[in-house]
Amino acid sequence: MKQKIKIRKKNTLQGFLWRVWGNFYARHLIMATSVVTLAVLLVSLWLMIYTRHGQTFALPDFIGLSLNEAQRLAQEKHLRIEVIDSVFIASRPRGSVIEQNPKPKVRVKDNRTVFLTTNAMSAKKVNVPTVVGLSLRQAKATLELQGLEVGRLLFTHDMASGNVVGQLHGKRTLRGNEQLTFGSKVDLIIGKSRSSEHTALPQLKGLSLQLAKSSIIEASLNMGAVKYDESVKTLSDSLEARVYTQYPAADAQASLEVGSPVDIYLTVNAARLGD
Repeated sequence: MKQKIKIRKKNTLQGFLWRVWGNFYARHLIMATSVVTLAVLLVSLWLMIYTRHGQTFALPDFIGLSLNEAQRLAQEKHLRIEVIDSVFIASRPRGSVIEQNPKPKVRVKDNRTVFLTTNAMSAKKVNVPTVVGLSLRQAKATLELQGLEVGRLLFTHDMASGNVVGQLHGKRTLRGNEQLTFGSKVDLIIGKSRSSEHTALPQLKGLSLQLAKSSIIEASLNMGAVKYDESVKTLSDSLEARVYTQYPAADAQASLEVGSPVDIYLTVNAARLGD
């Protein structure tokens, strides 16, 4: 008896479905709904595959690589690269990547474009300005405006205390209208009126290498050793590193004889910087 009831219910359900399907409007409504649902599912699947929704990875470090190496790495990681600028820095390998945007370790998806700045293959020549007679600060600004750097500071007894009395490249005296490679260093001979002159020792903690160099030179001192701790492992790290200590140590009363060297120690470890 129970089996007959089940069969009757099944037949009743089938009959109902056939009646619904047999209705012109109901049948087309079901077909339209099925087509739309299938289309939505297919589009969603395509978007998931195309965008790799939710799947990101850390951007590799292109800094220090040649352009060919950067292109190979970009292909391996399914990235695109575009060179947007080229500068010349004498201390970096020619043709290498010196900056990237976005930065290394930023999380990105496939097909992301990474914009690169490379170091020029050949250095341009620049005119060397005559800075004799200028103060150290003025001479530094003038040289940097031409794309040159202050090298060593040499001091000699002269009534023009604090002013430049000579400029050298290596051991050669530079004269007006000479040319040097962009980024070259120019040593300056500075006058001092007494046999021993002292200057305040700047506080360098937290500064980048470039800013620390600038502060040391403007204080009439020379760059000593530059040392990185174990946290600095890549070229990118060295660019981000900041001074965590110096020698001699600076305090309110600290002073050194002009021309003395100052050693700096750099890190990217926030704990050492006290951030």
